[in-house]
Amino acid sequence: MRKKNMILLLVLLFVLIALPFISSSKTSTGKLQAIATIQQRKELTKNDLIFDLTQELNATVILKIQFIGFESSMINLSALEGDLYNTLSHPKNPPLEDVSFAFEFSFATKNKTETLKDYISSIAVNGTNTGYDLDIDLLLDDLNSGNRSNIFIPRDGMSINAELVEDYLYQHFYQEPVNETSYTFFIANFSEFDSADHSLEHWYDTSGIDLDSEQPITWWYSGYGNLSKRAAMGWGGNYRFCYLDVSARSWYLDYVKTAWTALGGDGSELYYKYPDLDNLTQTFDPHMTEGQAKIQQYLSDWINSYIGNIFSKPVSSKVCIYQTVSLQVKVFENLTDNGFALEDITWCINQSKIFNQLQSDLPWINFDVKVEWTKLSDYPDLFDYLQSRIEEDIDGKYIEVWPEVFNYLSNHRSDYFNLETAEFVLPCYFFITNEVGFRYRGISFAGLGGMGWEILLATQNSLFENGQLDQPRRGMSQVMIHELGHSLGLPHPHSGTFGWGSSFVADVMSYFAMEPGYSTFYQDAIGCAQTEANFHYALTEYETALQLYADAGEPQALNDLITQIYDSLTLIPTYYKQMDYNQSATKAFVVREQLQQLFDTLQNTGTSSSKTLTSTSYFGISLAIVLPVFILTKKVLRRRKDVN
Repeated sequence: MRKKNMILLLVLLFVLIALPFISSSKTSTGKLQAIATIQQRKELTKNDLIFDLTQELNATVILKIQFIGFESSMINLSALEGDLYNTLSHPKNPPLEDVSFAFEFSFATKNKTETLKDYISSIAVNGTNTGYDLDIDLLLDDLNSGNRSNIFIPRDGMSINAELVEDYLYQHFYQEPVNETSYTFFIANFSEFDSADHSLEHWYDTSGIDLDSEQPITWWYSGYGNLSKRAAMGWGGNYRFCYLDVSARSWYLDYVKTAWTALGGDGSELYYKYPDLDNLTQTFDPHMTEGQAKIQQYLSDWINSYIGNIFSKPVSSKVCIYQTVSLQVKVFENLTDNGFALEDITWCINQSKIFNQLQSDLPWINFDVKVEWTKLSDYPDLFDYLQSRIEEDIDGKYIEVWPEVFNYLSNHRSDYFNLETAEFVLPCYFFITNEVGFRYRGISFAGLGGMGWEILLATQNSLFENGQLDQPRRGMSQVMIHELGHSLGLPHPHSGTFGWGSSFVADVMSYFAMEPGYSTFYQDAIGCAQTEANFHYALTEYETALQLYADAGEPQALNDLITQIYDSLTLIPTYYKQMDYNQSATKAFVVREQLQQLFDTLQNTGTSSSKTLTSTSYFGISLAIVLPVFILTKKVLRRRKDVN
């Protein structure tokens, strides 16, 4: 009997000790069953879900290049394609997709080409003093002397309205992408618009209205003015295409390579040396091998500039991936201490206009915009510090902000701004001085951004013509939107890497354009980046959430929420592929909020109260059961022994 009891006791002990391992196996099986239960309704496995959705976001950009006015024999398409960028890297923190390009080439029919030329001729203004050219010698003298001369001189030729041509191409040439990620680039050659000796050229004029003063924009950089319109070689940005007439003539690249070499405006691209196609073909015979090679390089330089700066949806590693953004502008002005009334200067930055423009361009982001006015003299420490930094040279009085002033302002942000009001807070110091300018590494600026905070600078002469109150010149709302664009992650549509040829685009980020907002290309860039980053984060969070769901004992009350999350995840790639970045970015924000809700619920449920027990818990229970049984059995055996 004793032997049988001991055997039973050992069996019981073995079972109890083995329970943790059996339970662990059942728990693991339970997790898999929970995942399968959720996903069986969708007919997908966990691995299928993650793999398919990730791959679908890695969309290739189809770039459709159509040549207008070119003979097909003039261009070796296969050789040209070999010179174009076909892959460009994007940041990996946050996790963004690299961009690859597939090219589709075509030539416009003769009939469509002639119809377009007829339209351009019908809207063009031909004659004397129809546009402006650049006096390069006078510009060089000014750069050396610090003077400001009339460097823009009247010119004769054919002035074409750039926006009207863009609209015509949209109506008669362009095809909207359908279930594909694609952009279109029209490249034209209308050399016949020019006279044989090139004394008469053609160009595409753009103009603009200042967002704040509501006056026509006539200013240029560095104190230059009297420029009522700007001559481009093409245009784009209101739709998902650009056009470029390589036979047109613009003074802009001459200015870039003369005055802005410090900004990367002196690259090796052929368009700096040959400002239009006629200059190139007069030097190199397009029917000879060398001439064809030069044309190929010339075209690839132009196209690559657009690929790198525009069509690749470029963003920096600092791209904002948040849904709530607080822009806080604090205006430190000293003009009221110099005889100006506050009501005469508050027009220069407009809170509602900034907000309306941002909401129009990026509707999936919740912006909060605040502009606060204060006297600089009310902050004596800041006032005295800036006064102590004033220097003067041939260009006038200035403060060099790098590095001391820059670091001072950066370190004191919390003294002037509330940095806890949103997921992403953008503080902006806006200084209005009597006559003192700001410079960054020796270069004058009206705005400096991209640091997660901004600096704006205006003087009485930048706000008003010759400082006259009745002649408002230039407000700062567009500058604010430009600098905010950098902090959201946007570059300029020009760069030292890809060149300045792609500057002719309707975008506030362009130095050439006079637009108040972001082009379609840069709206796409922000929406695309926010979609990709939040989608990839959501996939990881979703996998973790399913595991926690199983660990919590598969609470059925959460099934609907998990199903909603799954449905949101499956919709994001669909919107993304359709280039509906408003919907894809919005849905990515929503799914991460849903996941946070799921995590919060699971944490409240708690794994400790679930059906699953840990190995340590089972071992403790085993001891609690085995020890009393062992003691009781021993007593029984002892009593029996005594009886016997």
